[in-house]
Amino acid sequence: MIKRRDWFKYVFSSILGLLTVVGKPSIIAAQAVNKEAQKRNQARLLTQIGEKYLNEGRASEALESWKTATKIYRQLGYEEGITGSLINQNLALQALGLNRFACNTLLQALKLNTDTKICAILPQQSTEFTTKLLIAAIDSQKHLPVNLFAWHNLGDVLRLIGKLDESKVVLAKTLSIAQKTSTVDNHEILLSLANTHEAIYKQARNKYYEVEEPDFKNEILEMIQQQALNSLEIYHQVNLVSANYPVTQLKSQLHHFSLLIDFDNFLTTELNLGNSKLVEIRNQIQQQIQPSVNIILKNSSTFSQLSATQLVYTKLNFANSLSQIPDQQLRSLAIEYGQSALQTAKSTSNQRIKSYSFGTLGKLQPEKSEAYFLKALSLAQSIQAEDIAYQWQQQLEHRFSNQDEVADCSVA
Repeated sequence: MIKRRDWFKYVFSSILGLLTVVGKPSIIAAQAVNKEAQKRNQARLLTQIGEKYLNEGRASEALESWKTATKIYRQLGYEEGITGSLINQNLALQALGLNRFACNTLLQALKLNTDTKICAILPQQSTEFTTKLLIAAIDSQKHLPVNLFAWHNLGDVLRLIGKLDESKVVLAKTLSIAQKTSTVDNHEILLSLANTHEAIYKQARNKYYEVEEPDFKNEILEMIQQQALNSLEIYHQVNLVSANYPVTQLKSQLHHFSLLIDFDNFLTTELNLGNSKLVEIRNQIQQQIQPSVNIILKNSSTFSQLSATQLVYTKLNFANSLSQIPDQQLRSLAIEYGQSALQTAKSTSNQRIKSYSFGTLGKLQPEKSEAYFLKALSLAQSIQAEDIAYQWQQQLEHRFSNQDEVADCSVA
């Protein structure tokens, strides 16, 4: 027989035992929750580190951080985290010039079948087939902010790999959806759409020079004007709707200015070849150039809000456009912007933007071009960036060819 004192002890021990048995799953669950929280925090930290690296121009390191974050999110089964980190990987790949890899990474983020070859340029695959596939995919997905951001990025990458019609369709559809929701800012999507229209203009302009048949040439000329004016109008819209977003506004102003210069050059060439029908439109474009420069210079403090990589590219592109205006003061300003971009590029470990900076300065300063182009070529070759290495190789060959011609004339 159990004594009363011992019974209390027995019941107490039994309750403790019961609590221990019942409590074990709770403790295990709590530990699991704690471990999951730690992993999520680790992934968030890696995401922040990757963002810091990308802003500093350290795209390769950013990519590795985001790959690790993606792996952790996959272990956790956290879909939004997986999608977001894959989008981040795409940004790093774009910064490295690996646009096809970026495109395929976005297909993963959007859960699209990579076997559809959306990111490949295949002669047997029609644009119509691909655009229908993309529209159906957009319509079938939930219009979450992270998904719309992924579609926006895909539209940008499709433009970069030359699939312009597909890019236009994706961006227009994404913009239409974004305009119906208050959770997504649509000014950046609108800017991307303008960029794609500009790319279509440039594609048509290049094709125009390859065509000889008069009727077809006139058709393309109409398309060139339409696409240029469409792009300029959309850039103007972006400038208006992004008053509270100074970086987006600056980007639209820079693109607007660059396109004005390019279109003016095209129209001037045509006029010199006797196409007098273009006089009026050329005059309209030229009247917009100086005001466009003034607006950018007025907002020049916004350059400081850009990441290192963006800062380099935007300053160099602005410098390149300024240098094409026959004004000595603006040419000097172009060199200042080019040199400023180079100093920023040197502060990063990004060899690609350093190469682009040296190469652009080679164009801006003919008296120093050989040294600049050689340095740009060396940097591009060190990272196997064949796309830009080819540019600098051509510039050097052109320079040496001109020197030979001068020497021949001197001998003669």
